[in-house]
Amino acid sequence: MRFSSIDIGSNAIRQLIVEIGPDSGWKVLKKHRETIRLGSDVFFDGSIHPNTQKRLILAFKRMAKNNKKYKVDKSLAFATSAFRDAKNRKPILSAIYKTSKVKIKIISGKKEAELIRKAVQSALGLNDEHCLLIDIGGGSVELTHLQKNKIFYSKSFKWGMVRTLTEAKAQSQKPQKILTDKLTKNKRLLPKGHFDITVGTGGNLDAMAKLKLVALKKGPNTLITADELKQMYTVFVNTRPADRALKFKLKPDRVDVIEPAMFLTLNLMNKYGIKKLKIPGTGLKEGAILSLL
Repeated sequence: MRFSSIDIGSNAIRQLIVEIGPDSGWKVLKKHRETIRLGSDVFFDGSIHPNTQKRLILAFKRMAKNNKKYKVDKSLAFATSAFRDAKNRKPILSAIYKTSKVKIKIISGKKEAELIRKAVQSALGLNDEHCLLIDIGGGSVELTHLQKNKIFYSKSFKWGMVRTLTEAKAQSQKPQKILTDKLTKNKRLLPKGHFDITVGTGGNLDAMAKLKLVALKKGPNTLITADELKQMYTVFVNTRPADRALKFKLKPDRVDVIEPAMFLTLNLMNKYGIKKLKIPGTGLKEGAILSLL
């Protein structure tokens, strides 16, 4: 069996195609990424703009061709924060289905967190540890308290990095100030209790794992300590913005969002006194595959 999952985020769209083995394990056949920042439109004025709509239709035609090329048996496409907020989402979803036959399902922040939990549990096999799962996306941030297979707390906050940058520009503020205000305002809504470890998922956390190798020249890139993250953040903010993409080997659509993402992660780790951050390199698209099994 061959499965395909598409994660339609606020910063980019990612497709994963896998072949399922007899033991329900899988082999990755194709990874595909479309650099369409939906959040720049939606978080600015609430709608997906005409030029972006055209790019979306072409992108899904390409992903539909991938499904056909790899003879995919089952597929899922999940849209998150930007599509949830887009006022004109219905005609766009219809146009995408009409042109590519890809049916997109818009999921809630709660559903998003549950799929990510599936992926993390499969990758790490969490046992008795109380785990704080941080997923930092373009439009939202999901915070989840896990232990074994149980979710004790899960909440989606509109703190995504593309959303934060859009708000910061509109208010002539630094994104760090916007995030600090949001953390203070939502203090009572944050998870409570002691956490043994933090697990980070999403494109921003995956980029931090790669940044460790480049900025600190040390591994492993699956674990970052609080001290290492502080060092990375310091090196990054002290580098001229124009030099960051080349120096740190970052994609153009990642270089502006990773700074506030590091700032938020550091604040959360500091709040809970967490010293280690695991980054398993898994997330929503893998959780979608698991939901098909």
